[in-house]
Amino acid sequence: MVKRRAVSKADKELQPDTLPLLYKTLVPLTPARHTGLYFAQKRDYAYAGMANAIPLTLDEFAPAMRNYPIVLAGGEVPTPVALVGYAAGQNQCVNADGEWLENHYIPAYVRRYPFALVRESATVERNILCADLSSVLFESKGEEDRALFNDAGEAGSVIKSIIEFCTKYDQAVERTRLAMEEAVKLDLIQSSTVTISRGGKNYKVAGFQIISEEKLRALPDDVLAGLARRGVLTIYAAHHLSLTNFSSFGADA
Repeated sequence: MVKRRAVSKADKELQPDTLPLLYKTLVPLTPARHTGLYFAQKRDYAYAGMANAIPLTLDEFAPAMRNYPIVLAGGEVPTPVALVGYAAGQNQCVNADGEWLENHYIPAYVRRYPFALVRESATVERNILCADLSSVLFESKGEEDRALFNDAGEAGSVIKSIIEFCTKYDQAVERTRLAMEEAVKLDLIQSSTVTISRGGKNYKVAGFQIISEEKLRALPDDVLAGLARRGVLTIYAAHHLSLTNFSSFGADA
């Protein structure tokens, strides 16, 4: 069971009704309320231990394709995900000590946790840095450079680096969303199912989608040329190559 910190009632009242994957709370960080909190030096990945699919951006296809099948999940505009476990609720890449499997790429979504930028409102184009305050990655003491805010109420260096990381991540998410919208418009997406054998048992991995190579080859030459010039075909190729990881899926667990 993942350990959690206590979160004040006042902080809980600030969080949205719907929370993203991995997050149990999502509260705006302010010096008035959160001075005295420190970000842990060592990361424990136990919080991702029950997620068998982790969102990916297009920027991550190249490093992720070496370790995981990259598939598409979701509704009208699907989201690329790295499959890190062949059974629901099981991340084969996180061990009992909360360590990520050695020499395996750690998705940016996992590294961003417990932080996230949240838009202030539908009418205000400003993002607010929020965090899952139930995470044990927050501590009540630590080195000065790990403090979220100093005694003067100023953002610490850790906050500044986190905002930079989250900003770049959100930009990559937007590029990914636009690319997936284009794939939908070109009718390139199809459902798929894979059956794998582990320990004498068969596991059916279903409910995901892929970019169809057949549909891709059937595109007009001018459309293919445009995709090639923008580097999209390279991304599709990484996606297709990643599917060969199904042959060893979960074998390192």
